[in-house]
Amino acid sequence: MAIEEVIDRAVMFEQTIEIEYCTRSGHVFSCVISDIVYSQYYGGGYIQAIRQDIKEERTFKVSRIQKVNGHSFSRIFWNQIGDNFNRI
Repeated sequence: MAIEEVIDRAVMFEQTIEIEYCTRSGHVFSCVISDIVYSQYYGGGYIQAIRQDIKEERTFKVSRIQKVNGHSFSRIFWNQIGDNFNRI
């Protein structure tokens, strides 16, 4: 199952989930989110949700979510590979 399918289910069934998220700068953190909806402002590649630890709404880019409830989704971010990586 792809990350998008897991997020679709969380939105559809109004689930609270724990995610591991990688920011644009490469910082990785975990948090529990609820009240998940697709962002009307940024489009379907983004979700808005309440971060339970700070009780505030945040926007998350779906492609930057690495784990949901402990299940891994591997994605490579070019800023994590480094400058010495040569594309084929």
